[in-house]
Amino acid sequence: MRNLKIDDKDRKKASFAAVLDVEGRGNQHQEIARHQSERGARLVVVAGLVWLGPRLIVQRRACDGRHGAGRLELPGGKLELGESPTVGLRRELGEEWGTAAAELRIGAVVDVLHHVYPAPGPEILLIVLSVRAPARQGRTWVQKIVTEPGAKIETYLPYELPIEQFLAADQPFIRGVMTGAPSAHLEGVP
Repeated sequence: MRNLKIDDKDRKKASFAAVLDVEGRGNQHQEIARHQSERGARLVVVAGLVWLGPRLIVQRRACDGRHGAGRLELPGGKLELGESPTVGLRRELGEEWGTAAAELRIGAVVDVLHHVYPAPGPEILLIVLSVRAPARQGRTWVQKIVTEPGAKIETYLPYELPIEQFLAADQPFIRGVMTGAPSAHLEGVP
């Protein structure tokens, strides 16, 4: 990785994976540096703040799932080794929502969050990117989404978001969405 300088002292102090901006051919790329903790590898996760006009599209996990059953979440998942956040989110959205995800426009990083679930849960670094759904198609587009069995798509205006129903890692960020903080990042979406 270019522009990455981590000495042994820094490695020991690292409390989460570092997100580094790397210049390349006029475009800014993001690389993930993974560090180890006492609990093992920290998970680097990407999620989409998916807007359909003024509404936020979120996903409710299946009620029979292991972790977070029945909870709301931002769509996304774990990055694979060497995968950029944008590429990883595109892959995850395709896996979770089927071919409808190909119509989404992924923009800039909105926020990077750190969360430690109670033991034996993981420690995660959550990279949230802004995403636009094709608003001109409205609810017709939402009906094209094919979720995993038991999962469900829901849409909310920011002030309607039921914070307490979200996964713990998402709740502080969703609180900010309710106040309008992250919506300013939509200009980063083409």
